[in-house]
Amino acid sequence: MAGKKIMVVLPPRDFDGPVFDTIRRVLEGRGHKVAVASVARGAVTSSDGMSVPVTVGIKDIKTWDYDAFIFVGGEGAKLYFDDPEVRKLAKDVKYKTVGATGNAAVILALSEVLEKKKAACPYEYADLVRRHGAVLTGRPLEVDDKIITLQDPAVAEQFANAIVNALK
Repeated sequence: MAGKKIMVVLPPRDFDGPVFDTIRRVLEGRGHKVAVASVARGAVTSSDGMSVPVTVGIKDIKTWDYDAFIFVGGEGAKLYFDDPEVRKLAKDVKYKTVGATGNAAVILALSEVLEKKKAACPYEYADLVRRHGAVLTGRPLEVDDKIITLQDPAVAEQFANAIVNALK
């Protein structure tokens, strides 16, 4: 089922560029439209120097316009842990297809999206995510209904395919 609109939320800097690039390539390759949101305007920069243009600011997202939301992790994602607008966005879309890579799972956990959901996240964030109600499985990728979380960047392509499957 091609033609879905997917919003990828990126930190203003230091996000996981290779993971984002893999996800975008897979989703667009399957005929979906990928938009990028951030608190930054213009463009954002990954930890490996990739520049990505921002389509829309976090404040300006119309959640009903998108079929799925993906929060991309990386060192810069920590900026969003306490950002009320990003956490509100995550909470508002918890009934849609929602994905988080790496430490962006913390954003979902703090926004009550992962309560009683199986999840994957980096080990250094496991206690925090578990304290907010997630059931950590220790797997590199976890799918619980329409919530998809990624701990291991090596399976980013499988993560993107899980998003596609959840959109069906």
